[in-house]
Amino acid sequence: MAAVLCDAVAVLAGYLLGSLPFAFIITKLATGKDIRFEGEGNVGARNVLHVAGPIPGLLTLLLDAGKGAAAYYLGHRWGSGDLALYLAGFALMLGHGFPVWLGWRGGKGMGPATGFLLPMWPYAVLSALLILIAARAVIPDFNLSLTLAGAAFPFLTLWEGNDLQGLLFIVFFLGMAGIKKVIDLPHERAMRAKSGWTEGLAHARHTRRHDAG
Repeated sequence: MAAVLCDAVAVLAGYLLGSLPFAFIITKLATGKDIRFEGEGNVGARNVLHVAGPIPGLLTLLLDAGKGAAAYYLGHRWGSGDLALYLAGFALMLGHGFPVWLGWRGGKGMGPATGFLLPMWPYAVLSALLILIAARAVIPDFNLSLTLAGAAFPFLTLWEGNDLQGLLFIVFFLGMAGIKKVIDLPHERAMRAKSGWTEGLAHARHTRRHDAG
């Protein structure tokens, strides 16, 4: 009974940590704007960088990663095993994506996910970040670069002794961010049209049209 209670507390803590809306708070303090309706409309560090600048964006990234690390610590410390830890991770992503404080409109969760995964597979996380940076240097689309790094990550964890259970966790854990992106597509398209946000091939086409005009 005590183990079940501790597991439940760890999962609840994961959700509450995930729901801390650092992107919203920092952007509000820095600019007075509601990040949900600025830039691309995502409640995440990259949108804060775009809307509020590099320092607020970096601070948001660090705090989001920090709440992910805290969720890992609590799940590892209070949970009765791997299942409880994994459930705390899923709750973290749910809290970040659907925070009760912001009318259930949150971010995709890559910052918190990074903080949660880092203590589990540190070298794989750092290697995936290097892949992201390298891909971003040659690929104009951030989401494609992120997809490449995310696809490589499960295989990188094998070098740190990951097993089938851990691989399945990663697939579902990072898959939650992908599902949230699909859910958010209509809103993000509307916000991008409103703000004029373009990137990747769309940005290149926009630039060519502007130069031609």
